[in-house]
Amino acid sequence: MPSHPPLDPQLEHWIAHFRGPLVGLLASWGADWQSAEDLAMDTFAEAWLGHQRLRCDPSDLEAVGAWLRGIAHNLLRSYRRTLTRVTELDEATAASTPQPNNERDARQEVLRQAFAELRIEHQEVLRMHYLEETTAREVAALLGVTQKTIEMRLYQARRALRHFADKHLRTTGAER
Repeated sequence: MPSHPPLDPQLEHWIAHFRGPLVGLLASWGADWQSAEDLAMDTFAEAWLGHQRLRCDPSDLEAVGAWLRGIAHNLLRSYRRTLTRVTELDEATAASTPQPNNERDARQEVLRQAFAELRIEHQEVLRMHYLEETTAREVAALLGVTQKTIEMRLYQARRALRHFADKHLRTTGAER
């Protein structure tokens, strides 16, 4: 079995530090999880192939995070352009999705609906922080804001999610 050459330590550091946050960010921008994971790895490949264009110290994680965010955004835009013909099929599939048939499915559906009502920046930080298990500091570096801003967004997002979920539970008659 052929062995692959080891990755450059700098690239390994970027991947270790930003893989989870990038996946969460791409998902918050609307990519499904598998696509978000693929696009995140494509982002690292693009970044490494063009690392000579990086205009900052490669160990400056805030600057690298902003640079990676831009690459990821461009890759996602390109990816979306390739999916324009599939949109109608996706909408038809979503419309035919069966309704929840048990209490757990109903609660998950309420949570999905409540999550969909959140502001985009709240969805973004929840996905990155909880689903990708990224620290507030890493999320802040990737989004180009302060850690305190991320902590406040997380607080506001949890509060809003609870509010929307309670509202949906009341309207559907489901119990906690």
